[in-house]
Amino acid sequence: YYKSFDNVFGGPGIVDKGVIRPLPRTQTLEELSSNLLLCGKQEMIDRLSVYAELGIDEVLTTSNFGQDEQMTLDMMSRFAEEIMPHFKARRKAA
Repeated sequence: YYKSFDNVFGGPGIVDKGVIRPLPRTQTLEELSSNLLLCGKQEMIDRLSVYAELGIDEVLTTSNFGQDEQMTLDMMSRFAEEIMPHFKARRKAA
């Protein structure tokens, strides 16, 4: 996914027969994992809190990593019910 993302956003934009060509990456697995927010509820709140304290109040999610539709919908529901309310309260207080 990120190999294709790099090609389109900041790369040469090479497309073969309608498919974005993945480009080689130099990023290690450890570096990638530190850039992604794949974690449990409390860690997600903690990690997003850093951004909230900087005034960032929008999050872009990519939910199509190959899991089935129901898993994606469940994840989105949990995020809305368990994570977002924490930040709504912070925003109102600010």
